[in-house]
Amino acid sequence: MPIHESDIIWRPASLVSDTLATQNGGRMTFATIVSGVKNNLFGDVSLAERNAGSIRLRKAFIHINSSQDIALINARLFLDALTPAADYVTFSLGTPTDTEDQIAGRDFGIGTLYAPATAGDSQIQVLCEHNGDYATLQPFQAGDTLRVADRAVTGGSGNEEFVAILAVTYGLDYATIEFEPALAFDYGTANTLVSSVCEIAEVAGGFENVIVTSAAGTLNSSVDNLIAHNRGAIAEQWTVSFTSSTEFTVAGLLTGTLPLSGSRAADYAPINPATGTAYFTLKSAAFTGTWAAGETVSFETMPAAIPIWYRRRVPAGSGSFANDFCSLAIVGESA
Repeated sequence: MPIHESDIIWRPASLVSDTLATQNGGRMTFATIVSGVKNNLFGDVSLAERNAGSIRLRKAFIHINSSQDIALINARLFLDALTPAADYVTFSLGTPTDTEDQIAGRDFGIGTLYAPATAGDSQIQVLCEHNGDYATLQPFQAGDTLRVADRAVTGGSGNEEFVAILAVTYGLDYATIEFEPALAFDYGTANTLVSSVCEIAEVAGGFENVIVTSAAGTLNSSVDNLIAHNRGAIAEQWTVSFTSSTEFTVAGLLTGTLPLSGSRAADYAPINPATGTAYFTLKSAAFTGTWAAGETVSFETMPAAIPIWYRRRVPAGSGSFANDFCSLAIVGESA
């Protein structure tokens, strides 16, 4: 079965703080960020904040909540709307566990055409939101994919094309972007949006760092024997501890010891109580050789999710923020 639009769910991070960077972000929760709901990510902007200006960050996850353990491939993420108020938003990639003080990703952004573009052009001028700050953030960079479109992501009239950025020059009023191939269509300044695109080859539950501590036991950790499920997998470090030659317990660094004990005679699939589905499945066939009490296997699982940091800048002296929003689009294919 393919991945459907309904399988893609935005989820909040476990920590939120505007004062402590170490307490903002972290791991994915299984709550849902509902599109179009007031304050679903950022809080209200007070008069004092508008007068003084501010930068706030929020972390969210794009979760591939598919019942089938298949990957979303060739994913493209980009902002597809300007904020209607005086603020602006960029985004960057995070990690499954990072907090604000650990952000290392670069920003991706959006702008409009400064001057009309014609089919055959290989250079455009882009009016970035608050261009002076954009020259510091540099959300358009050589090597990026660039989306140029005067139609909605969901379709309708107009055109959309993706090109490869060759060079970017940030000026006082606009950024000049060179790219290839040349544009296939004409674009006016009224309805055209220009976005830098974050590309991700594959999104699925996964595991890594498998370590076996045994004198004579081995573990075949192929994808058929150890499966991190799209719906239930979390960012966790697990330890399988043998209590005899055949029986074992499993504990997570954060979750603690799981209530379900295991045996080499059967597949092991502990339930994530937040989803009612398994965190992972460890097949009985994975274990070979001879195991003894006290021996262990450790591994890490990763959720089927893209961690995103949203950065909202409120310039000092901004006006009212009624009905403000930002919009991040994702497109991709099923594996």
